[in-house]
Parts: sequence; structure tokens; C-alpha cells
Amino acid sequence: MKLIRFPGFWGLIAAGLLGLGAAGCGAAATNTAAPASPADTVIPAAATATAAPAAADRVGRGEVLHSLTALVFLPGYEAAADSMARWAGSVEGLCAAPGPAGLAAARADWAAARQGWLRTEAYRFGPAMERRSASLVDWWPVDTGKIDGLLAGGDGVSGDDGITGELVREYLPSTQRGLGAGEYLLFGPGSDVLAGGSGDGGRRCDYLRAAAGVAAAETAGILADWQGVGGAPGYAGFYDGTAASSLLDREAEAIAVRSLVFQVRAIANMRLGAALGVDGAADVSAIPAGYADHSGADLLSQWEGIAAVYRGGAGGLGLSDRVRTLSADTDGRMLAAIESVIAAIGGLEGSLMAELAGGTAAARAVYDNVKVLQRILNTEIVSLLGVSVGFADTDGDS
Repeated sequence: MKLIRFPGFWGLIAAGLLGLGAAGCGAAATNTAAPASPADTVIPAAATATAAPAAADRVGRGEVLHSLTALVFLPGYEAAADSMARWAGSVEGLCAAPGPAGLAAARADWAAARQGWLRTEAYRFGPAMERRSASLVDWWPVDTGKIDGLLAGGDGVSGDDGITGELVREYLPSTQRGLGAGEYLLFGPGSDVLAGGSGDGGRRCDYLRAAAGVAAAETAGILADWQGVGGAPGYAGFYDGTAASSLLDREAEAIAVRSLVFQVRAIANMRLGAALGVDGAADVSAIPAGYADHSGADLLSQWEGIAAVYRGGAGGLGLSDRVRTLSADTDGRMLAAIESVIAAIGGLEGSLMAELAGGTAAARAVYDNVKVLQRILNTEIVSLLGVSVGFADTDGDS
């Protein structure tokens, strides 16, 4: 482990992320014991704990951080940037020659771009947080009324220059840009004009070009910040300890763990739990959804990102390797919990939104499995790795 000064730019980001651990109720808390599991617990605890291996056999933080950066984080942002660029390219092709084939291609590339972006959510720290990229790339909910106003030209904002990338990036709110706006323009009312139907699709195409172009540029910017530009060190070296100025490895590990804690909490409590009405009236609008009905694919992509951080990239190391050297029992149950969530998502027979609205057994099974994993992560794993999280970040774990 080495202590090296934080560079000003990334140091501010690291300080903000690390400070989140004390955000909850004004004090940080490390949970040390898992609560009793419910009767229908999906992953049973082992009868006896597995002894931790000798220190010489333990996997170091630095090894895991370097592997995750090289095999998960960088490839994930590369894939997201590539898919977003393809979407922007297909929009250009569609607007140059409107027709059914071009519209189908732009819709398919939009879906691929959305899922590529969501797979990075499990490690959306560092550049993406500092740049506030979500406000440019993907925000929920979408203000379709304001988008209609822009399309009609009566918005009082776009002026004589029309709908441009500068307008979208600098002047429109997050509810009118990114993948959400793109979905409405490609799948919503009036989108048939892009298939060569009657009417003028010029303004809709201008909006599509601008939204897709800004999202693609922003995603490429995140990747460039991770990689470094013009010989300048990127966030990757700062994060994994290979740059001259780097995070402490224990702090970098804590950032990755907290990122998982926050995302799992958002999925379990703020989305699935709210949609099912676990703690109140059911509210399906808690799930981001639109005319393309992508809610099920969204959840699977988010979970693939979580699984990648925990398992590690192909042939590499992940947080699992750190946990396993401290408790093989906990690691085994966490890995099983990940598989159970993925299987439960696969068990949905129709739209996730429809299943949640109906309160079906399949929808409840997804939620129950996520909650089991949440307890393992927020109590056992954070304790084993010595990571503190705020009280608010573990709400609903008991």
C-alpha cells in the first residue's frame, strides 16, 4: 500500500466519493453481522464458517484494482462509447434517407447504446461523476411535453438556429436530452415520419442528431478521461495505483464497493420495491420506461455490470477474489445470489413493467433475490473489506 498525494482534479472526486460514506445520518457505520434471513431466503448460509486463508495466500487489493480497471472498467466504457457512436451514425443515415429500414436500424442501435451505457452504472464513479454525464446521456423522467414544444418550434429557446448540439448541451434541461429524448423521438408519437411517411421530419431529425451527437461525445469524453489524453495520465492510473499520483488502494477498493452498494440499493428499494409497493402504495413509475419498453433489458444490463465488478473480467480478478480470501462462505453465497438474481430476471415471462404492475410472483422473485444479495453485500462484505457506508445507504437491509 502506498500513500501518494491526490492531484487536485481527481482528488476532489475521490474526496467526494469517500465522503459519501459518512453522508447517511451524519455518521459512518460499518455493519458487522448479517441480520437473520427470512424464511424464504434464496441463498442459505453455510452451517459452519470457512476459515480465512493465511495472509500469504490472500489476494491483494492492488491486484484486483488493476485487473478490474484493465478488464472491466476500461472495456466497459469503450463498449459504451462505441455503441453510442453507432447510434449517432445510424441517426445520420436515417435522416439522410428516411425509410423503414433506416428507422429500424436507428431504433436497434438506440437500444444497444442504452444497454451499453447501463452496464457501466456499477462503476459510474470518477470522470462520469465529475462531468455529471448522466444529465447529458440518460435521465429519467423525460419531459415529453417540452420535447413536443421543441418539435413544434414554439419553445422560445431554439430560435433561428434550430435544434443544435449546442442547444441540447448548453441550454436544454436533462429531461429533454440524451437517450430518453432519443427514445421519444424514435419510438413515440409522430416517429412514423422518419419511415418516409407524410410530413416533414426535418426538425425531428435535427433534434435526434443533436441528442445522439451530444450523448456520443459525452460518452467518448468519459472514456478519454479514463484513458488519458495527449500523454496526460488518465483516471485509470490514478484509480489503480499505476500513476505517479494515485489513490490509496484501500480507498479505491472502498469506492468500488460503495458504488455497488448504492446501485443495489437504488434497484432494490427505490425501483423494484417502490414499484411493488413494498413499503407503501405501488408506483410503477419508479421504473424508467418509455415507448420502447426496455425495462427488463435495463435491469439485466445493470446486473451484468454488477456481476462484472464482483466476479472480475474474463480471466481476471474481481472483488470476489478479495472476499473469498477472507471468507469463502460469504463469497460463495454472494456468487450464488448474483446467479439467482439473473435467473429470476430470466424468469419474467413478459414486460418487467407489466409484471411489476400485476405484482406477479415472478416480479416478486426478482425483488426477493435482490434483497438477499443486498444483505450479503451491505453487512458481510462491507465488514470483511473494512468499508464504511452511511446509514441511509443500507436502509432496508434488515
